[in-house]
Amino acid sequence: MQPSWRRIVIIAAAAAVAATASAYTASASATQARASAQVVDKTYSCRVWRQHPFYFGTQVRLPATASGGAQPGLASVTTAHNHAFQVVFKDVKNSLKVDRLVCSPSTRRVALKPGGLALYQTVTPHFVGHLNGNCPTHVKRVLVHFRVTMTNGTPERALFAVRKGDAKAKPLAFFKWSPDKISGYLAKNCTAY
Repeated sequence: MQPSWRRIVIIAAAAAVAATASAYTASASATQARASAQVVDKTYSCRVWRQHPFYFGTQVRLPATASGGAQPGLASVTTAHNHAFQVVFKDVKNSLKVDRLVCSPSTRRVALKPGGLALYQTVTPHFVGHLNGNCPTHVKRVLVHFRVTMTNGTPERALFAVRKGDAKAKPLAFFKWSPDKISGYLAKNCTAY
C-alpha cells in the first residue's frame, strides 16, 4: 500500500505542531528561570575609620581539600576599625549584607567600570583563588557601588566599584566577580596580598 500525499501532509503538519509546542514550552521555562533572577544595584557612602585604608577581600569558590571543606566564593569591603565587613556577599543564598551603622544609601553616581584603573589580576579556582588587599583613601568616606545578580537569592555575578567619597570621586578599585572568576582593577597605591 503506497502512502497517499494527504497522509504525508498530515504527518508533517503534526510534527510541525509538536515542534512548535515543545519550542514554546522551552521558551516558557526559560522565561520562568529568568523570572527568579534578581538584580540588586545600590550605592552606599561608608565611613572610613580615621582615614585608614579600606580593605577588600574576594575569593572564588574553592573545592574541599584534605585540610578543610569547600569554601564559597565571596566579595567584601571593610572600612571600619573593627574589621567587620561593611559590604559582603557570598555564593550562598541570602548572603548580601550591608552594615547600615557605617554605610548609608547614596544617590551619587558611581560608574561600574574600571575608570582608568589597570587590571591587577584575574583569579580562578586554578590560579591563586583570591584577591585581597587594601587601598589608602585619605578621605573620611568611600562610595561603594555594587550590582549583584542573584538567582533565588544566591549571588551569581557582580560588579562593584569603590571610589573616594570626596567631590572628585577618584576610583580606588573595581571588581568583576563570579564564583569561578574574579578580575580586579586597582589604583597604583593599593596593596594586594
